[in-house]
Amino acid sequence: VELPGVDSDESVLKLLNSKCFSMAKDWPEKGKNKLKSPESYDGVKIRRNIYEEVLCRVEDEMYEVDMAIERNESALRKLEPIAEEATRLRELEEKDGQPIGRLQYKLNLRSLNTIHIGSIARIYGDSGDEVIQHLLRNPLVVVPIVCKRLQEKDAEWRKVKTELAKEWKLALSENAKGSTDVKCLLYRREIEKSFTTERLIEDCQEAKSFAKDPSKIQRHPATNMILPDFHLSNQDQQLSLYQPHLSVLVSEMMPHKDAHDLLAAQFRGDRNKFSKLWSGFMAPWFGLPSTFESNESSTAAMKFSPGQKVRTTVGDGQIISIAADPQRYKIKFSFGVGYVHPDAIAHLLPSSSSAADVEADHSQLMQDDIQILFGTENIYLLMRLYMLLVTILYQAKDAIEGDGYTSCMAAITDFVKSKTDVKEFESAIRGIIDKNVFNIVAIPSLVQSCGDAMAKVVEEDVIENLYHCSQLKLKDLNQLRSLSIDVTEEAVYRLQISSAANQVFFSYIPADVELQLSNTSVKRPLESVEKNDDMKIDDDTKRLKTE
Repeated sequence: VELPGVDSDESVLKLLNSKCFSMAKDWPEKGKNKLKSPESYDGVKIRRNIYEEVLCRVEDEMYEVDMAIERNESALRKLEPIAEEATRLRELEEKDGQPIGRLQYKLNLRSLNTIHIGSIARIYGDSGDEVIQHLLRNPLVVVPIVCKRLQEKDAEWRKVKTELAKEWKLALSENAKGSTDVKCLLYRREIEKSFTTERLIEDCQEAKSFAKDPSKIQRHPATNMILPDFHLSNQDQQLSLYQPHLSVLVSEMMPHKDAHDLLAAQFRGDRNKFSKLWSGFMAPWFGLPSTFESNESSTAAMKFSPGQKVRTTVGDGQIISIAADPQRYKIKFSFGVGYVHPDAIAHLLPSSSSAADVEADHSQLMQDDIQILFGTENIYLLMRLYMLLVTILYQAKDAIEGDGYTSCMAAITDFVKSKTDVKEFESAIRGIIDKNVFNIVAIPSLVQSCGDAMAKVVEEDVIENLYHCSQLKLKDLNQLRSLSIDVTEEAVYRLQISSAANQVFFSYIPADVELQLSNTSVKRPLESVEKNDDMKIDDDTKRLKTE
């Protein structure tokens, strides 16, 4: 930076900083037309946290107490000579044998300034103005009384200051470390932004744009480990994924039980509805036990036999066979063969002929390790939030040594149950771990968002029928999509899990967009492929264990 007018003065050049200056974090790049003014960047406001609020409050209290004592002492120093003079005059009147009060004395208005008058009025509260009037009219009697009152207040306030000093010292020691951890505050905000409804919907609906140009993805050091991967298509023909989508890693090694317990503590609705949503959809979707209360998963009674005709939520059909793990019926429908969960069967239909085993065409069914569900926006948000929750918990469990993870989970549970406030929760976490606190303190907000999403899915009341459609295992995805849209027209999000690949895929397919069932896309030039490959984050940097 050139400094005009000081070129000849070397002493000035040594003092002035012409190489480095502070500016806003989002300062526009060089060459752009509009530039922000450095004055518009309020760094103090951006980084201020609850710990700094406590320090500021303590500083304000210390200032107010010191100022009150100082004003009181200033007024006392001013009145003490006047009180001594008033006492001397009274003694002279008594010595001369004159009646006290015969001579009238008035206090000079310039003897006390506004600070002294305010201090005197403060110690008498609502009667302060009246005391000031008597002080000016009859100082011989009032000044000694006021002076004694000021001395009492001085001793009282100094004693109070000594007691408050212990509390101030404790508050400063507890909040000093947190007030300097600006990284935790800013990184936690970035994590919370990453799971907002708008961001999650944008991820799925703009998957094609992000896959073509990864530079459009909003990246941050705090969220790089939890961002999804974006693809234009998938080369695995068994998945039948030929439209833009995003993928998220999933594993049975992730702490699903901890996530379940946190969501159970957060869920504010009917507990039975939470259990039904977990056992009827989320647990079988991820291959988890329907309950974590015991080691054995609950099993439903198989009331129907092969050959019987039944009415299900997706239509009438005839039972072909019974699968043991997981428990389900293989049923032949008019549109094909599919698997049905026991809860999806309404009742038995009368048989028009002797029932015999029906031959099944296995080529019409998807592989057992692949599940496809066409769901609503609320279902999509729930699954994304839940997978973010188990991912962050998994990373925290891997990073925290010893019993620290268990202590963190206890602190998170207490906060979710409103047993502690924000500052107590963060202080507890800081006492357990020393670094990367932002990963842990962002979990309660994620649990709350996931709990709210669960409540919306329960209120929507379509997940059970949509999941029954999914469990048909139809290879004809157009037929599956049609059945799902018959349940609700808002089933525009495709959710797909592959247990073998340890991944969950999400794609946005509006009702007016045709479902693509073959790879008809034209290959991109080699240069474009190399460019995109260079911009992608190496998969090896992701620390998730999927085996």
